[in-house]
Amino acid sequence: MDHIIIDGYGLAFRSHYAHSSLQTFSGIYSGCVYGFLVSIRGLKKRYPHHHITVAWDNDNIRRKKIYAGYKANRPGMLFSEQIGDLKRILHTVNVSQVEYVGEEADDVIASFVKQNKSEDLIFIYSSDKDLLQLVEDGKVIMIRPSSGKHPEKFFDEELVKKEYSVTPRNMKAFLALRGDTSDNIPGAYRIRSALLIDLLEKYKKPMNIFENLDKEELTEYELKTLTEFREQAAVNLQIVALREDLDLKIIEGNPNVDKLSEYLDKYEIKSIKSRGFMDVFTDMPAHMKKGPAVQSYSLFEE
Repeated sequence: MDHIIIDGYGLAFRSHYAHSSLQTFSGIYSGCVYGFLVSIRGLKKRYPHHHITVAWDNDNIRRKKIYAGYKANRPGMLFSEQIGDLKRILHTVNVSQVEYVGEEADDVIASFVKQNKSEDLIFIYSSDKDLLQLVEDGKVIMIRPSSGKHPEKFFDEELVKKEYSVTPRNMKAFLALRGDTSDNIPGAYRIRSALLIDLLEKYKKPMNIFENLDKEELTEYELKTLTEFREQAAVNLQIVALREDLDLKIIEGNPNVDKLSEYLDKYEIKSIKSRGFMDVFTDMPAHMKKGPAVQSYSLFEE
């Protein structure tokens, strides 16, 4: 069985802001649910032989213990009620879901990939560059959704190298040095990425770089900044590392057209018919596969 694993909160966030004005007659916001369902339906129609699993964040307790400032810049979840209902809705169709107490979807996805890699491709649907660590030719491709004028991209090892100048194997080390403003992870301030990449290629591991700074021709600023960044780099390495050892408990869908209809009525989603939506998620046997394994599509096309 081929798999597509989706970063649930990533898609929910995109769905909410793509349809932020949608409300029911009584004032219940519905854009997150609507956008998510339309998106996942379009995905399944294009890849009918792939089984879909949605990975959810549970908490970031472990990373917060490592670095208290982790994701401190993130706003509170504005659509938490819709998230709860989305999980219930997905349970009424043939979609699997998985999360792990105290861990984020990134680690859940990494563990899922580790446990399910086979001769068939696993597609990861996410815009989170941390997950590029998992890309592996012939086994794992990451699909980054389109955004604005930027088309969606299918990341294999070659495209990761082309876009970031590092291989998936070195992505963790690069992110630890570069930092990530979206997650409030500090990087080596105003140090050129090209320099960081050159040092990483030469010394292989971030901490080896700091052991050999005195051997490099650096400006006074570069030497001072990198020297002072050493401790934070060690912290960053722990933050960006993905766990692959989680004992995952997959929650399988339990098709129930009546329950699905109740939720569609609650959110007044009339463009999705419960029976037709449920039928889309009937997995096609492998011997009935048609078309190329990879093709371009937008999850936000209806």
